[in-house]
Amino acid sequence: MSRLPVSWAVIAIVLLSTFPAGAHDPITTKSALSNSKKERLIVTPLNLAFGRVPVGRRHIQTVTLTNWGDSAVRLLQVITQGGDFAVVGLDLPVTLGRGESYTFSGAFAPRSRGASRGSVAFISDASSISNPALRIELTGEGSADDGQLIINPATMNFGTVQVRLSASEAGTLSAGASQITVSFAWSSSAEFTLSGLSFPLTIPAGGNQGFTVTFTPQASGTASATLSFMDGNGLTLARELLNGTGIVSQNHTVGLSWIASTSENVVGYNIYRGNQSGGPYAKINSSLDSNTAYTDTSVTDGNTYYYVTTAVNSDNEESVYSNQAQATIP
Repeated sequence: MSRLPVSWAVIAIVLLSTFPAGAHDPITTKSALSNSKKERLIVTPLNLAFGRVPVGRRHIQTVTLTNWGDSAVRLLQVITQGGDFAVVGLDLPVTLGRGESYTFSGAFAPRSRGASRGSVAFISDASSISNPALRIELTGEGSADDGQLIINPATMNFGTVQVRLSASEAGTLSAGASQITVSFAWSSSAEFTLSGLSFPLTIPAGGNQGFTVTFTPQASGTASATLSFMDGNGLTLARELLNGTGIVSQNHTVGLSWIASTSENVVGYNIYRGNQSGGPYAKINSSLDSNTAYTDTSVTDGNTYYYVTTAVNSDNEESVYSNQAQATIP
């Protein structure tokens, strides 16, 4: 043997009641400001019309605040009227320098059918009698969910799956009483992937469309995720719950043994393993093995491994690799 050197938070949101169409807000008496650069803080748009939104779903529209004044403006409070309306993505307080803008969202999530009205008032350090709080008018209508998207099964359980191997489950999307268009789908975990669908996907009324979800665990332990199917407005049409468990197989081990080195001053051996013949190899023993046998307990079912050993002397010099041994795990 030769010797070689070893080398979204929403703050200050006040939710009040939903007003029927045509009713006036009994609390807010000041009218909304026009978009005039005479005012320091401008909101765009002044009206959010959400249109018809199925009960139980949410529709979002973008709102922009811009400071047209000569000095910084600090937004202090937001007051939302209408229980079906909310402000999303506005983290108070917000300071806008001259010419700066801040973008967030208004949301409408009807809890019952029918028209709803509300408003959002923005109070800043520029608000006064002559320059009152900015105000956005909100309108929307809750509608029957006749375009319901149904997922079967509602939950996919993949059981136990070997780490870095895969298991698949089939599912079906079904449209209700009207045609549904699914614009995209999103999985909350990269371990669960969707296949078998091409977006945008239109399912006719009463129609069905199959799909497949594959679970490929990257580590041992329980994994869970949500697969969301979305429409063109970013509204969630339906959700699939996913769960499974990644395991590292302990069903098999590989027993290795070798002839002791005849070189002088050998103090131990290193064991190396690779996933392909000829390497590269990685050392799998944590410390020098003084014996001429080793058991590898970290193998995975269905894989093939390639092993070599080296000898190390008292000067910490390590030999070249031994001949290669192969082990295939059932």
